[in-house]
Amino acid sequence: MSNTGTRPRRAVAMAATLCALAVATTACGSAGPPTVPVSDTTSPSASASPSTSPSPAGTPNQPLSVRPPIAGPLPASRPVIVLDPGHTPSVKAIDPASGLDVSGYENEPEMQDVFAVALLVKAKLEAAGYQVIMTKPHLRDRVNQAQRSAVANNAHAALALSIHDQAGPKGGIAFNQGNNTVYYQKVGTYRATRSGKRVYFTDRTIADISARYGQVFQQQRARAEGHSVAVRGDVGYDLGDRDLAPGNIWIVQLLSRVPWIYNEAGGNSAGISGLNAADKQRYANGLVAAVEICVPTHR
Repeated sequence: MSNTGTRPRRAVAMAATLCALAVATTACGSAGPPTVPVSDTTSPSASASPSTSPSPAGTPNQPLSVRPPIAGPLPASRPVIVLDPGHTPSVKAIDPASGLDVSGYENEPEMQDVFAVALLVKAKLEAAGYQVIMTKPHLRDRVNQAQRSAVANNAHAALALSIHDQAGPKGGIAFNQGNNTVYYQKVGTYRATRSGKRVYFTDRTIADISARYGQVFQQQRARAEGHSVAVRGDVGYDLGDRDLAPGNIWIVQLLSRVPWIYNEAGGNSAGISGLNAADKQRYANGLVAAVEICVPTHR
């Protein structure tokens, strides 16, 4: 049989198929992610409806769009994970939007240890198919707390995680016995400005996700590190006692518009100040395992 009579029908069928695919793709991409608020400077209670918090100048902060990492369709691109290795060469700063002191300081050998852990986590996550962004690409980059949060907010990250430990030549805490804690975001936690104004975390959507993720991080870190790990929705004491801004949530979590898990670990391996290679790897393995459960690259 000649093909001259079948080509028009095949062309029409192919065009219809391509059209249907284009329509489906447009429909999937047209539904933008919901917007969520970050904080409220007036009250610890949050309403169910989205709200914005006023800046010192009285101009509302515009909430960024956030892709919920555990509900709805998967993003077209690979999930974005933001890694926040703790500390920085000394930097002084006040966040213009909230009025909070967002300064940072150097702490050794912690700063070097947790940066090394972050690089281990980054390599494993990228090999597993994630997009990974560091809040500071180099060890001695100067970044304040608000800038760290902005990295995750601007990337619409599926998850951000801070990496800290308790290393130190004097008063350092053993890796297996130290302050091994996972902190998640919780509605009603706050930090205060120098004038005493409290800035509250009020986003229930993010708080619910963060709390679920916190449980996963606690379990996976305990399994990988080989010791108990606590999980908390607040710091557990007034951070003002440490000459920081008063309050009970880490500032990077407070200013974040995405789920943010803050990790603290013991910092001294046996016989040394700081973490040895084996303990860095154990810490990294727990973080990677938790990310892969919370934000899978596929369903």
